[in-house]
Amino acid sequence: MAVCLVAAECPAEVLAAVVCLAAVAPADREVVSKMKQTQTGTQPLISLQNIYKIYQMGDMVVRANDGISLDIYPGEFVSIVGKSGSGKSTIMNIIGALDVPTEGKYILNGEDVSEMKDDSLAEIRNKTIGFVFQQYNLLPKQNLLENVELPLVYAGVGKKERTERSLESLERVGLRDKWRYMPQQLSGGQQQRVGIARAFISRPDIVFADEPTGNLDSKATFQVMDMICSFARDFHQTVILVSHDPEMASYAHHIVTLLDGGIIREQHMEKERGLYESNTISDPVLFVEPFRRLHYRNAGN
Repeated sequence: MAVCLVAAECPAEVLAAVVCLAAVAPADREVVSKMKQTQTGTQPLISLQNIYKIYQMGDMVVRANDGISLDIYPGEFVSIVGKSGSGKSTIMNIIGALDVPTEGKYILNGEDVSEMKDDSLAEIRNKTIGFVFQQYNLLPKQNLLENVELPLVYAGVGKKERTERSLESLERVGLRDKWRYMPQQLSGGQQQRVGIARAFISRPDIVFADEPTGNLDSKATFQVMDMICSFARDFHQTVILVSHDPEMASYAHHIVTLLDGGIIREQHMEKERGLYESNTISDPVLFVEPFRRLHYRNAGN
């Protein structure tokens, strides 16, 4: 299985290396992974067990994460919310296998990754984690098709299949007819849609989103969130959304609130918002059926 991480700010020049780690290694990877086949089970996909991340800054001890325990199950839409300094980014880095905890255990799909070294973490990322960025981070000298197919290039997928799958993903986000465009020819919302298409091209099982709409206006925000929900539902993926914005958190049916490095509230909602429960009132919302046609619906209908 793979994880799609929608990360915050990351320089474009390191994108290729990150996407390389995000790519699913086997070119002939099955669309439906073993995790998907068993996602109705009772075992958590992610289990954080008393996680601490402690930094020594001179004479000061900073507990960025202070005893976090959390289970996330396959198919869940989870929001991790909190103000700046609450520990969101630190726990994101740990879950994303970019860092390890000072204390505690992190079990990912039954495997303990909490004490792994860099090479092992890189292998975990290669097999289980992908990235979409708040700042889009599209390669400026590559057209949209080339940007979207990049994870498949690193995965060793042949050119014909890469092109077909990339065009399908671009169609899902309403940009197939612009595949020859360069990123700078697009609006911010369109660039983020390309980023989503790129992140989902290898059919990741988990979407990890860190402020994915932070640079977008309200209309583009709703479209982007609906697209993330659409991909996740169609391919039975787990979504973990990291945000300081309660409006974004309301898309989830499992909301975790952090303060001063610890969990202060955990809520389970009956139904998440998103594609079929639009957040807009009257503006038309882009609705994309998986790999089929594009049409518009009024949110009020």
